[in-house]
Amino acid sequence: MKRQIELSVLWVLLVLGFLAHTLADVMPAFWGESIVAMPTSANWRELIALMMGISYTLPVLAIFLVLWGKHKAWRVIHSILACLFALFCLLHMLEWLDEFNPVQLTIMPLMAIVGIILAVKSIKYVREKQCVDEEEEDENVGDEEEESEEEVSEKEEKETE
Repeated sequence: MKRQIELSVLWVLLVLGFLAHTLADVMPAFWGESIVAMPTSANWRELIALMMGISYTLPVLAIFLVLWGKHKAWRVIHSILACLFALFCLLHMLEWLDEFNPVQLTIMPLMAIVGIILAVKSIKYVREKQCVDEEEEDENVGDEEEESEEEVSEKEEKETE
């Protein structure tokens, strides 16, 4: 369960990074400055809605996969999502080639680092032979069997008396 919590925390950090990234772009509006990124008549609302959906929906699905996905196939899907997000965070820093934004200087590199750590840890999670929860269930099953054997032997002793 420890690995699953670590991965969930990393996903939450990525979502918070997206939130901080967006908030840093919007903050100048509070001082009366223009925050219009594309002053053209063509609005890319669909693209913005898609990116906002991806930056929240996919991490939530990944958290569900890591917490409740018991089979290796779910861990593989989780790992693919983590690698895609790490790549997205790295490629998103290419935005600086067009226009450098010093406000994003602390947020974007940290998001890239968290994304890389998440990808590496999720690949290790896929390579594990057995989930920690499955190991705990196996241990509990063994304990229950031992208890039931003890109960059986106690019943036999009572019957012989």
